[in-house]
Amino acid sequence: MRPIAIHPGEILKEEFMVPLSITAYALAKHTGMQQTAIGEIIKGKRGITADTAIRLGLFFDMSAEFWMNVQARYNLDELADAYAKNKKPVVTPYARIAPAAA
Repeated sequence: MRPIAIHPGEILKEEFMVPLSITAYALAKHTGMQQTAIGEIIKGKRGITADTAIRLGLFFDMSAEFWMNVQARYNLDELADAYAKNKKPVVTPYARIAPAAA
């Protein structure tokens, strides 16, 4: 069974904003982002873009790659779940169609 996909917004909120007592308003103000965008991210309605990753990285003094990796992992987990629920194979592995080695 695959692990449950955790949205980057949940990580942003629970691991960064709550422990540091940072509001969406304060984060928006100091990162130059829209407060609505921050709100949508922490509610899981919007993903982390490269621009957002850079801004969060600069604000929290960490790498933008961290945020991009969190988003990529979430995307992969969500898609893997969708593929796993599909009963018909979506992709035929090359090994099944490759000519036999001579």
